[in-house]
Amino acid sequence: MQPAVPGASAAPFPFLQFPFRRFGLGAMPELNTTMAQQAEADLASLLDRLKAAQRELVLTAAKGSTLPSDGMLRKISELEGAIAATEALMQEEGVRR
Repeated sequence: MQPAVPGASAAPFPFLQFPFRRFGLGAMPELNTTMAQQAEADLASLLDRLKAAQRELVLTAAKGSTLPSDGMLRKISELEGAIAATEALMQEEGVRR
């Protein structure tokens, strides 16, 4: 069975592709670039917030005369993991472009 519209897909769900292909908007590179830039900005903002939160916890722990609580140490460690994951994702996204 041939698609009724040139460029439309003969896939089981052609309506998922049809409008974009019909109007020649296949990949829409400018939209992809804008989305990538927005994602990069979002990740950078998240990274800044995570680092600021971790810094505040470390500075608070440094002010005390005793060892920080297990909960505070756990939170600092969890933030470190989130920071590493965010940095890795930023690097991965940068390599793709």
